[in-house]
This record gives sequence, C-alpha cells and structure tokens, in this order.
Amino acid sequence: MPSSRDLVILFTRYPQPGRCKTRLSPTLGDDAAIKIHRQLVAHILKELNASIIRDNTELSIYYDGGSRIEMREWLGSSYSFAQQEGKDLGERMANALIRALEQGKNVILLGSDCPAITTSLLQEALEALKQHDMVLGPAHDGGYYLIGLAQNVPGDSCCKLFKQIPWSTSQVLAKTLERAEKLGLHIHSLPTLHDIDTAEDLKHFHHYSHPQ
Repeated sequence: MPSSRDLVILFTRYPQPGRCKTRLSPTLGDDAAIKIHRQLVAHILKELNASIIRDNTELSIYYDGGSRIEMREWLGSSYSFAQQEGKDLGERMANALIRALEQGKNVILLGSDCPAITTSLLQEALEALKQHDMVLGPAHDGGYYLIGLAQNVPGDSCCKLFKQIPWSTSQVLAKTLERAEKLGLHIHSLPTLHDIDTAEDLKHFHHYSHPQ
C-alpha cells in the first residue's frame, strides 16, 4: 500500500471561455468546449476520489484562471486548492512537484485531459515510485498525461526535467525521457493513452455526452 506521504496533484483550469480546451473551440464553440472540460474534470475526480479513499493518499488541485473561491464553488470545498505559479507550463509543474518533494512526499502530477486514467493506473503509478525515481504516462500525441517523482529526487533535478521542453509539441515525451536519462533517473512507464485535445479525440472519451 502507498504510504500516507503520497500526494496526487491535479493540474486543471477554471472553466472560462477561450481559456480551456481552446483547440476544441474552433470546431465546437466555446460553450461546448467548456462543457467537455467540465466533464473531463468530473471524470478524473471520480477516479482520483476512489484512489484516495482506497490508498489513503492526499489530493491537491492546482488551478489556472479563476480564484480559490470560484474553484470551491465549482468543485466543492472538500478539496485542497493551490494556484499554479510560473511563467510557462514547465515552470508551473516543476514548482508544484518541488513543493511536494520538499515535504518528503512521493508525488504524481496529472492533467484532466486523459479520460482513460483509472484508479488501478493511479495505484500502479504510486506503487512504482517505491522502486523507481520517476514514473511517466505517455500520450499518443507525443506528450504525457502523468508524471511522478519519488521523494529522493533532488529539487534541482526536478527543475532540469522541465526546462527548454517544447511544450504542446510531439517532442515533449522524447525530450523529457532524454533529460531524465541524462539525470540518471530510473523510470517506470505506464500504458500509452489518448489525451482529449481536438474534436477528433472525442472518440476516445466514452463518457462524453454531446451538447444539445
């Protein structure tokens, strides 16, 4: 069983027009994009809540856009919320992970765009950090849907993992693996899954209900 030091971080956005699922908006419109974003977040939270209850892990939601009050009104007051901090995605993720590492926690960070994430997959990721420095969940688009670090990984190594990565390109995973290898990190890989970024990707979101 994972220890109580395990932390799961969910990175997401407050649902605002033009701020979330922007690659869906040109095809479906802002309202539909927001609805899909809300459905994705609700789905991943269902899996996370099941995992937390089963494994006695902690969950923290790091948000971009909106305020803590708005996030609580949207998702409820039972969650721990923190605002993402950093000038780009890499810096924001690094800052969140380093905060957990400094608290002596094994930590995984994931986004809300991958509906195929399950409780068993989350358990696999947390369990892997008992014997590996790092865990990665590859996405079919060349990025990744989950990254995790063991508590023994130094903060400076964490920072280096996220610097000069070409975010939002098909090279994210390859560059991250290359960087991890140079840092001597022992990696456990999860199954490759689909993110939901475009209207074409919706075929991989079986819980999606089409806006009327």
